[in-house]
Amino acid sequence: MSRNPQKIVFDAVAKYGSGREAVVQILTEINRELGYIPEESIVAVADAVGVSNAEIYSVISFYSFFSTEPRGRNIIRLCTTISCEMKGSREILETIEAELGIKAGATTPDGRITLETTSCIGLCDQAPAILVNDTPHTRLTPDETRRIIAGLE
Repeated sequence: MSRNPQKIVFDAVAKYGSGREAVVQILTEINRELGYIPEESIVAVADAVGVSNAEIYSVISFYSFFSTEPRGRNIIRLCTTISCEMKGSREILETIEAELGIKAGATTPDGRITLETTSCIGLCDQAPAILVNDTPHTRLTPDETRRIIAGLE
């Protein structure tokens, strides 16, 4: 069961402080606990650090790992930079979309998996690469990708 969003903000502020420099850490705690950052948390963070809701939204929209929408229990992030595309990330994306029956940016109807693309995950030398719940998988083939997906709960 997930915790109360205001309680998560309270605990994160106690841990990281209430200065502007703590915003990313506070948002990370919320995102990790709930899987996204709901409106009520945005308001609570803005109040706690003394900035506007718009400033909190700007931080959330800047970082692709933050979301204001609920996501699946598992998040697959595929790097789509030019170097990864040259190594086959487009084929991996097509494999994932076919396996899950969704397009990038969507969540499976059962809430099991969200598929996202991102500009870089820092593994271009081992492309194509994905992060699955922050665990990297590199030098992927379509068959290896299918095996990874099949192993997700």
